[in-house]
Amino acid sequence: MLTNQFSIGTGKVIDYNGAVSKQIDICIYSKNLLPPIFFPSKNNLALFPFESVLSCIEIKSSFSKKNIIDAYNNFNYIERNLSLTSGLHDENHNPQPQVVVKPHYRLFIFDTSQKNYSQESFLNTYKLIDPNWDSEPLIAHVCLVGKGSFCFIDKGWIHKSYDGINNIHEENISFLGTVVQDLPRTEGSRGIPRIGYYLSDAYATDKIVQGKLNIRPWTPGKTVFKLSPFPNPIKIK
Repeated sequence: MLTNQFSIGTGKVIDYNGAVSKQIDICIYSKNLLPPIFFPSKNNLALFPFESVLSCIEIKSSFSKKNIIDAYNNFNYIERNLSLTSGLHDENHNPQPQVVVKPHYRLFIFDTSQKNYSQESFLNTYKLIDPNWDSEPLIAHVCLVGKGSFCFIDKGWIHKSYDGINNIHEENISFLGTVVQDLPRTEGSRGIPRIGYYLSDAYATDKIVQGKLNIRPWTPGKTVFKLSPFPNPIKIK
């Protein structure tokens, strides 16, 4: 279902400061942005530059509070510890303020064979984990195979049920369709990030301007672009 400019892999998300996430089951990334680093000797695990990551999906074998907490903690670590560089620069190569769509954090659960399952079961569990579950949830898209899929939108949580009468997994179709649909918009918001931030410290590098050498002409200190905890488009300052 992915077009040529997108691909998937398993591994860890990294940023230009060297921060590294915990292992993520599925990272969907853009080939048009920054390239990942693959390790064939490690079952083809990869390191994905944060700027190229469009969606992170955790896969769980069963529906339990413990598994949801585990996914939440993995995603929350990315939110709290990884920084994003700007993909917008002026004619002097200075990074500029930019509005971006952050990576989407998703959860896919295979076994939901609970006898007392209801549409409220997931939300009743998730609200005990995420304090922003009903306003700006960290995990805003969840699929429970054979039961239903949940997606948070501006008006709140919406649900798509499994069609048990016709044995059609509408929940899977809805989940996959939303994942794919979100990719172009998220990629387009990233601009043109520069791999140079990963190779050297641009803020501590001398610069030649109009033939004259300027010693460390940048504003003192690194410009750090932190993601907010909100899933809506955010502005990098």
